[in-house]
Amino acid sequence: MFGHDRKESLKAQESIERMKLIRTMIIIAFVLLLTIVILIIALRIVSSYKKSEEEPAPQLSSSTINQQLANCSNLTAAELTYNGLVHFSEGDIPFINQNSFSMMYKATATAGVDISKAETIVTDSEIIITLPPCEVQEINIDSDSIEFFDEKTAIFNPSKKTDVVTALQYAEDDVKAKADLDSLIKRATAQTELIINGIIEPIAEGRNITIRYSDDDNSNNDIY
Repeated sequence: MFGHDRKESLKAQESIERMKLIRTMIIIAFVLLLTIVILIIALRIVSSYKKSEEEPAPQLSSSTINQQLANCSNLTAAELTYNGLVHFSEGDIPFINQNSFSMMYKATATAGVDISKAETIVTDSEIIITLPPCEVQEINIDSDSIEFFDEKTAIFNPSKKTDVVTALQYAEDDVKAKADLDSLIKRATAQTELIINGIIEPIAEGRNITIRYSDDDNSNNDIY
């Protein structure tokens, strides 16, 4: 009996040792697998980092700047409100061939720049944007504001000066002649530069922004 028990005890001990060995091998295999996974991940990170170092970062270009400016298109940067008074007279003989009237009206004029014509140069330290000069874009006469008084119509030269189309043309000519359109253009120029700086500065990457205006002999401050 004693010999039989000893054999059983040895078998149990061997079984325990075998289980310990299997468990140890499983742990070792798991550690090895985990180590391999960590190494693969580390190699991929290093490879990705080296690749990003080798590939140059995207460079700011003129086309990038132009795309940003394209959103502004025909930029209206300033507006002028004008109250006008027109005295009109034609003919030289009162009541015979002389027509005359006075007219009051209200008008607005806008000024700005066509940014689609901008030319851009990008260097390591500077962004140079060349624009066409600011100009008067539109003169709008408020037809509802037109008032006539002191109307005199000739016998042999009858004419309805209250005709709206004619009145609008007189008023527009009056705005061009008398309104301070030069100051309007100066304000539009200053405002345009503020707007463009606000658009470009966030992507300028520390570069200085210089805004210039083209010297086009054909450019002028008239909308026609």
